[in-house]
Amino acid sequence: MATNSSANSAAGPGVLLKTLMLSYVVTVVLMFGLAFVLYKMKLNSSQAAWGVMLIYFLSCALGGFIAGKKMGSRRLLWGIASGLIYFAVLFILSLAVGSGLRGDMQGILTALAACLGGGAVGAFLS
Repeated sequence: MATNSSANSAAGPGVLLKTLMLSYVVTVVLMFGLAFVLYKMKLNSSQAAWGVMLIYFLSCALGGFIAGKKMGSRRLLWGIASGLIYFAVLFILSLAVGSGLRGDMQGILTALAACLGGGAVGAFLS
């Protein structure tokens, strides 16, 4: 049993990298879908912000689900780690382009909660 645990921890970074890449592909596809819906339905910025947070949640839930399935043990930890890394990359990229997510602390904390919660829910369901 100890060898299985050490094998999982050795495979962990590779699994997290793959789930992170898949999560971002899903995010891009869903963001294009959201942009289309916003354009067609002429929704306001508040509705757009909720849509973005939902996309973050769903993308992290998928990443957490896959990480939990691949790792087998400590699924919740791997799901939360997946969501945290997703948020960290998102935050760093947002700072690099100058947007800082939504620009306020409430938006940052909401995005963090969506990412961590999505990763945890996905791992729980795995």
